[in-house]
Order: sequence, then C-alpha cells, then structure tokens
Amino acid sequence: MMYLDHAATTPLDPQVLEAMLPHLRDTWGNPSSPHAKGREARSAIDGARRTIAELLSVLPQEVVFVSNGSEGNSLALFGTCEQWVETHGTPGHLITASVEHSCSLKAADKLELKGWHVTRLPVDSYGRLNPDDLKAALTQNTALVSIQWANNEVGTIQPIEEMAAVCKEAAVLFHCDAVQGIGLLPVLSPVPDMMTIAAHKFYGPKGIGALIVRETVHITPQVMGGGQEFGMRAGTENTPGIVGMAKALELALHDREGTANRIRPLRDHLVDSILRTIKDTSLNGHPVHRLPNFANIRFAGRSAENIVIRMDMEGVCISSGAACLTGASRPSHVLEAMGRSADEALQNIRLSLGKDTTRGEIDTTIAALQKIAK
Repeated sequence: MMYLDHAATTPLDPQVLEAMLPHLRDTWGNPSSPHAKGREARSAIDGARRTIAELLSVLPQEVVFVSNGSEGNSLALFGTCEQWVETHGTPGHLITASVEHSCSLKAADKLELKGWHVTRLPVDSYGRLNPDDLKAALTQNTALVSIQWANNEVGTIQPIEEMAAVCKEAAVLFHCDAVQGIGLLPVLSPVPDMMTIAAHKFYGPKGIGALIVRETVHITPQVMGGGQEFGMRAGTENTPGIVGMAKALELALHDREGTANRIRPLRDHLVDSILRTIKDTSLNGHPVHRLPNFANIRFAGRSAENIVIRMDMEGVCISSGAACLTGASRPSHVLEAMGRSADEALQNIRLSLGKDTTRGEIDTTIAALQKIAK
C-alpha cells in the first residue's frame, strides 16, 4: 500500500515513538500533582515546552498546548474576540480569508451570528491573497486577522510575512494557522502574535498541538477548569503526546530543507507526467508559491471520489481534498473561492508526498492514474 495523503496526516516517526514510550509506561502521573510521580510528568512537559520554544524562537510560557489544530485555531479566534468584547463592550471586526480551514471559517460564521463584522478576503485563481486587500479591509474596530500560512487543499503559500507586517503597522493582532506549513517551510521570524501547529502533520502523534501566544497578547480561555497552560487551557496535560510533539518538531526542522529538496522533484515529476499523459487534467494552486509536497489535480469531467476509490483498489492512498470534508457531497469551498464552478470543484484529487516517498511509488501512482483514466 502506497500512501500519498500526508496532508491529511503523517505516520508516526519511529524516533518519536521511542521518545514517547517511557512516558506511556512510566511517567503516567498527573503533572499538576505535587508528589514524585506528578513531578516526573511536569519535568517531562517543561523540557518539551523548552525544546519547542527554542525551535520556534519564542519563550516557553508562550507555548500553550492544545489537543489539535482545530482547537488551537478556535482558541485564537474565540479567545481574542471574547477578550475584545470584555474590553470594549461590543463585538468588533474580524478579518480572515475565503480559503481558510473549515474550523476557522465555522468559527467566523459563529462570531458573525454573535454580532461580529467578518471580512473574508478573496483570493486569485491560484488561491493566493493580496496584502493590499488586507490593508484596505482594516478598520479601527479590527480585533484580529487570522490567515492560514499554506492551504490544506491546494498547498498555496500565502505572503504571511507581508500580511503580518501590515497588521503590526496597524497595531492589529495577527494569528497564523501554520498547521500545514510547519516542518516544510522556514520557521516564521518573528513568530506572529499567535500561531497554531499540530504534531500529526510533521510525523508526531495525533491529539496534540500548540497555540503560540506571544507575551503581549491576552485571550479569554475557552476550556475552563484548573490553571493548566498558564490559565489559557484547562485539563490534565497529555505528557507522552507533548514529548512526542517536541521530538517530532525537532526532527522535522532539523532536516526541513533536505526533505523539501528531496520531495519537490518527485512532486514535479508526478505533476508533469499527469498533465502530459492524461487528457483534460490541470494543476490547482500556485505553480511557484506552493508547498513542496502538494499536487492538486483537476480531472475534467471525472468524479474525484470515484478516482479516489479506484486508486485505493490499485493500492494507492490519495484524497479528493481536506480530510475533514472527505465523503461530503458539497464542492470544495477553496476551489470555488478560486473561481471554479460547483461541478469543477468536485473533479479534483489531492496527492501529498511524505519524507519517505520514493520515485518508484510515484511511478506506480502515475501508472495507476493512467490506467484509471483509460
């Protein structure tokens, strides 16, 4: 079985598993307990937090552990907007993009129902934002700008540094959903006011992520209870998951450039071969500003779901878009925002390579797609 769906999730790196095992077997105490077993767990979490902070060039107290990327994004949006209402007494203005992950868009929809004015920035046909549109959308009541670094369906990379600079000049908080980009792109410097990452996207365990919250940012917690995570996220911490996340991030960033340089030529070979040998196919996403492992291809007139099923029968795992929407009958909101019709937005498959993907696997995938196309 060949796996080309790394955008959905990645396999656990064996070195990460080895780092986690002692904390599954032995360090099982509650990190909030004052006794020896609790102190063992607390020490492990503190060490992992310091590692992540050093890798991202932030302070340890700016690393807030959450359960996943969706929770991290929700905490950033709801936490910031509730803090705004507590301070100003009335809803303000939120800016996001039309191609964001569904968790962010649904959060924006809910805030809109609560009286927030929401601007969803448009994208061009490649799915890329224009920083000038952000600048024009800012108002005196803008509480937060939340933008995804790299799109999870087509892989287009946004001009995050420019957009962060626009927000900084306007003294507006900026949140970056970095879930898809971290480990494949150079770490943002400086890290924005808030940034979300999730371990399972870079060969770490599922069920653990982090929201980076810079010292100057104040947000209202969404999970109430004890004072864990500096009072920003209650609940007993996932010690093995946190340790695994730190190890996974360390490994991913250590070989980030090498991994990207290995994957990119394979991706280009995959895309070039498909477009050259299979009729009525085209690439979605930016041809240059795109994650090195992403290939989102339209097969005109063909059902993406059918292709995914047929490829599974051929022993190749791919997807028709975001994993959280797979199986849904509605078209991709990302492709519609890029100007595709509803029918066109149902004719696209996503192939996403991993650090261990081989040329042989790519050639087998190409042959399987050619067979299906005939």
